[in-house]
Amino acid sequence: MDFQQKDLERRPKIYPVFLPNLGCRTRCIYCNQSIMTGETLPDLKEIAQSLQNLTDVDEIGYYGGTFTGLKPELMEKLLSIRPDIPKRISTRPDVIDEHVVEILKRWNVKTVELGVESIDDEVLKNSKRNYTGADVLRAISLLKDRFEVIAHLMTGLPSDTRAKDLESVRILINTGVSLFRIHPTIVFKDTELEVLFKQGLYKPQTLDEAVNILAEMVIFIEGHNGKVIRLGYHIPQSQLKYVAAGPYHPSFGDMVRSRVVRMIVERFGVKEIAYSRRFTSWVKGYGNDKMSVSFLEISDEDGIFLDGTPFSDMLRRYSESIKY
Repeated sequence: MDFQQKDLERRPKIYPVFLPNLGCRTRCIYCNQSIMTGETLPDLKEIAQSLQNLTDVDEIGYYGGTFTGLKPELMEKLLSIRPDIPKRISTRPDVIDEHVVEILKRWNVKTVELGVESIDDEVLKNSKRNYTGADVLRAISLLKDRFEVIAHLMTGLPSDTRAKDLESVRILINTGVSLFRIHPTIVFKDTELEVLFKQGLYKPQTLDEAVNILAEMVIFIEGHNGKVIRLGYHIPQSQLKYVAAGPYHPSFGDMVRSRVVRMIVERFGVKEIAYSRRFTSWVKGYGNDKMSVSFLEISDEDGIFLDGTPFSDMLRRYSESIKY
């Protein structure tokens, strides 16, 4: 399946239920869920009432906390609401075991969004994730044949580097993970990371640094038949006042996709880009319209073609040349 086909797939309609910090046994260095999402914790009756009359949704998603860190009886109560609708949950690698997997399978969980953040042990330790890269691989081995697994990664964490970010995606791709959400680290107020930032002990990525490394990660992942389904961090307008530092931009995903196009053009000396209108922001956005190439909008084919070569093929060629 090439890039254009994958991009055209219909995304599932997900009804989100936010459980900020519920099931979390520790607090990560960068985390303040109530600030990050603007959500408060609903009670079980409210959740049940909100889900009873749902129609025209593909999945119910439990987000914001560590779902499999909940007591088993609470997990089952939440999953048993509308058992006819498949569920997706977000969790951490260190609270996945065979018993948890059985509960998830019993109650129609289809997708597990796994907060990996990094495979590097130093990064995980300094971010207070309290698990190791080996724990990540063990969790994936339990999940990958039973659920759709989406790996969540972060760049710019304490002790992180470009090489570590690329190594994380390489290892995950090799385990069979093919779906990713990636965002750069944002410094929120009232977090331990903000304290380190104010003390000069943590330096966040610049916006340009973040865009560059995520562009390389996208090239590597999608050049190896994976897919990045989310780039950047959505922060509600009401919560922007709590951002203390870091590479936040409301159109971060488009910035990364535009950078990917530019990097391919520069690497291979592309002379002409033919593209469908819906890809205009990727092809010509964020300074790309100043590139020394010919732009040709097309209507008879859907996708992006660089000197006549499909975008997916160019991603594969580029991914093979990435140096760590």
